[in-house]
Amino acid sequence: MVLRFGRLYRSGGGLLLLALISAGSPPDVHAQVTTLREAILAAEAANPTIKIAELDQKKSVVEVNTARTRRLPVFSLTALGSQSLTQLGITLERGALGIYPADGPIPGRTTTLESPLQFGFIGYVSVAQPLTQQFKVGLGIELAGAGVEASNEQLRAKRHAIVNEVRLLYYGIAQAESGRRRLQATVEFLKELERETDQQAVQRVALRADQLTVKAQRVKAEYELLKTDDPIATQKEQLNRLMGRPVTMSLDIDASSIAQSDAASLDDAVAEALASRPELRLARVQRRKAELERRIASAERIPDVSLSFQALRTVNFSSTLPNSVSSVGVQASWDVFDWGRKQQEVQKKRDAEAQALLELKDTEAQVMAEVAHHYRRIIEARKEIELAELLQAANGEALRITRNRYMLREAVLSDVVKTESSLAEADHQYTQALMDLAAAQADFEKAVGRD
Repeated sequence: MVLRFGRLYRSGGGLLLLALISAGSPPDVHAQVTTLREAILAAEAANPTIKIAELDQKKSVVEVNTARTRRLPVFSLTALGSQSLTQLGITLERGALGIYPADGPIPGRTTTLESPLQFGFIGYVSVAQPLTQQFKVGLGIELAGAGVEASNEQLRAKRHAIVNEVRLLYYGIAQAESGRRRLQATVEFLKELERETDQQAVQRVALRADQLTVKAQRVKAEYELLKTDDPIATQKEQLNRLMGRPVTMSLDIDASSIAQSDAASLDDAVAEALASRPELRLARVQRRKAELERRIASAERIPDVSLSFQALRTVNFSSTLPNSVSSVGVQASWDVFDWGRKQQEVQKKRDAEAQALLELKDTEAQVMAEVAHHYRRIIEARKEIELAELLQAANGEALRITRNRYMLREAVLSDVVKTESSLAEADHQYTQALMDLAAAQADFEKAVGRD
C-alpha cells in the first residue's frame, strides 16, 4: 500500500525523505528500479510461503465439495467369480412337498438335488439413499466450510506477515543506502578539507599533524563506506527471495515510494483490528468449528436410516438355488448400547468448544495490546523526527560557522573535524528516525490487519 506522506514534518520542514533522495549518485542504470508497491505486489504473487498457503486453501475447497457428495445415494457392487469346492444342493425329505390322497407323499422318498462342480459367478448390487444421515452430512458440510474460512484467514495472515517483512526490508535498504550516501558526502567533505589543509601546510599555516588527522578521518570514512556494501547487498537478496525472484537479480529501490499516513485514533484502530485481524477471525472460525464438531458428536446418537435397494445374481453357480434375488426397503443401523462412549465424545467436544472461546478472548486482548503498543511507537517516532530535525539544523549551522572561522584562521582543524562528526551523527539520527517511523507504521498496519 502506497500512502500519503501525511503530516510527518512541521510546515516548512521539507519532504519526509529528502535525505534519502536528494543526496547521492543516481542508481545503476543496469539495475531494475522497484517501488515499494511493486515489491509488495510481486511478493503477494510469487512468494513461496504465500503459494503454499494458497494450495492449502484450494485443498480445503475440495474438502467441501467432497463432503457434499455424501448427500447422494451410495452405489455398491460386489462381484465374485469362483470355482466351487463342494457340490451345492438341496435335500428334500419324503413328503416335504406335501402328501396327497391320490399321489401320496411328494417326493416319495428323500431326494438330494445337486449341481455339478463348475466355475460360477456371483454379483451383488446395493443402492442406499441416506435419510437420517442428511442432518449429520449437513453439519459435515458446514464444518468443511469453516475449514475453508480458516484456510482463508491463514492465507491472509501469511500474506500480512510477508508484506510486513517486505516493507521492513525495503525500509532497511533505504536506510542503508541513505547512510551510504551520507558517508559518501562525508568522504567528499573530508577530501576537500584535506586539499585545503595540504595547501595551508605548503603555506606553513597548517601543521603536519593536521594533515595526518584529516587523512585519517578520510580513510576511516572510506572504510565505513566500504562496510555498507554487504548489508545492502544482503537485504536486496532477501527482498528478491521474498518477491520470488533470483536472489542475485540486480535491484534498486525507489525511496520516494516510501510514504506514511496519519494514524487513526486509537479507538478506531482497535475497532478495525478486532474486525479484520486474521488471528482474531481465525479464532472465531475455530470456535465455530468446535461448536460444529460438538453437534456432529451429538448427532452420532441418531440411528442411520437409508432407503435401500439390493439385488443378487448368480451365473452358472447352482441349478437348484434361485439365481436372482432383489428387494427394496428401509435399512436401519443403530448402536443400542455403546457403554457411554458417545456421551464421553460429546463432553470432550464441549470442553474443546469452551477452550476455543477462551482462546478467542485471549487473542482479542493480545490484539488490543499490540495495536496500542504500535500506536504509541508511531507517536514516539514522530517526536524523534522533530528532535532529529532540530539537531541536524543546529549542527549544520555550527559546521558552517566553524569552517568559515577555520578558513579565516580563527579556529583550529580539530574544531572543524569535531563539528563535522557531530553533524554526521545528527544526519544518522535523522535517517534512523525516518526509518523508525516507517517501521512503526508498517508494524501498525500489520497489527490493525489492513490488506
